[in-house]
Amino acid sequence: GTIKAGVETSRSVAHHGAQADRVKTATEIADLGSKIGFKGQEDLGNGLKAIWQLEQKAYVSGTDTGWGNRQSFIGLKGGFGKVRVGRLNSVLKDTDGFNPWEGKSYYLGLSNIAQPEERHVSVRYDSPEFAGFSGSVQYVPNDNSGKNHSESYHAGFNYKNSGFFVQYAGFYKRHNYTTEKHQVHRLVGGYDHDALYASVAVQQQDAKLTWRNDNSHNSQTEVATTVAYRFGNVTPRVSYAHGFKGSVYDADNDNTYDQVVVGAEY
Repeated sequence: GTIKAGVETSRSVAHHGAQADRVKTATEIADLGSKIGFKGQEDLGNGLKAIWQLEQKAYVSGTDTGWGNRQSFIGLKGGFGKVRVGRLNSVLKDTDGFNPWEGKSYYLGLSNIAQPEERHVSVRYDSPEFAGFSGSVQYVPNDNSGKNHSESYHAGFNYKNSGFFVQYAGFYKRHNYTTEKHQVHRLVGGYDHDALYASVAVQQQDAKLTWRNDNSHNSQTEVATTVAYRFGNVTPRVSYAHGFKGSVYDADNDNTYDQVVVGAEY
């Protein structure tokens, strides 16, 4: 398990035109991802193993409950790769290395571009690595997607060589309550070796609004970059994200944003 907690202080200013009309400050003790879990495996012979995991949030602030609310599954692992069934990271969520930040505040991480990342009750296959390449496919059944949501399909691939890496992930959902034909594509590339980490991510979302009076495909494009360098026990890092005009949920919404996050880990 892991216990992580800290103190967060934030200050936000809302503007009406060029004039600030609301200032909000907050200071709180926040849990930063405490968890506890159990896992194991059983050798079935001929290189085949049964694997299982039960993991849940265990916030020191006492704000989360329930078993199996993180990655929890049963599955098989062998030379063919691994197949798991349970609550699993989406393929998209497993490409989030460019967003290393931990915090309760929405602004202390690259939260906008990370918004489509989820864990699903699903079945997922991950291939073994071959010449630096590996891939994943995932299926979320209709009845596990929640009310007014359809099934969804997820896929991705990874390539790494001498510290350089490229990742692609995408998913397609036929419909939910407000959108149809919702798809997300993300491409991440970078370098991660020894003390240096640097990456760039590009994400594109596209969907059609479901209401009768809405007749448009809406798209949203976001980019993010993160650079970190380890000096002994200290790793300073900086991230920048930009969202271009547009939103998959509102044809008239200007969702343009710029965000910078600066920090260090000891």
